[in-house]
Amino acid sequence: MTTLRLFQLEDMFKFNHIVFDPLVEVYSLPFVLPKILQYPDLVLAAVAPGDRLMGFILGTRIVDSKEPIIGDGKRQSANHGHISALAVAPEFRRLGLGTRLMESMRQLLDRYRDPYLDLFVRQKNLSAISLYETLGYVKYRWLPQYYANDHGYDMRLPLASDVERRSLNGIMRNKLYSFGNMIFYLLMLYVVGIRDILKGVTL
Repeated sequence: MTTLRLFQLEDMFKFNHIVFDPLVEVYSLPFVLPKILQYPDLVLAAVAPGDRLMGFILGTRIVDSKEPIIGDGKRQSANHGHISALAVAPEFRRLGLGTRLMESMRQLLDRYRDPYLDLFVRQKNLSAISLYETLGYVKYRWLPQYYANDHGYDMRLPLASDVERRSLNGIMRNKLYSFGNMIFYLLMLYVVGIRDILKGVTL
């Protein structure tokens, strides 16, 4: 039977088999520890009998964000929830653990009455993107070269306090801007490729 509980510092010695997955972002201790200490109620672990770690989710809150939500001429709170990491051990995938952890985080963030919850994901991580879209997240903007070897997406989920879904304002503008960035990126790859070919010919 799977149990969800608050993440404990001792769990950091148990999750090597999870974070070594190539699609799981591995963060340094100075990055992770302050988030765990600041919002310990937003860091959850899924454990099997015997307290074996099956997965975890690292949530936090972005307070006084520089990206305010504006609607009907009113400036709303820019605070929002953020998922820094979600990981499930390979042997426990496709059992609904990711969904359960994500839904638990949504319920926790609703208590803060923040307008939305967001996360960043690799463009190539199609299974994760599919899961997030099933849960109601939308691709808010494209993040070129956000990762060292991949592009990314900023995905958002409006929470209960955002009844009018104002946290998704500007999504069309972002999509057009992202499309322009993508075309520019592909054009630069083409130009660099032609240049390298010409260099090879002259040599």
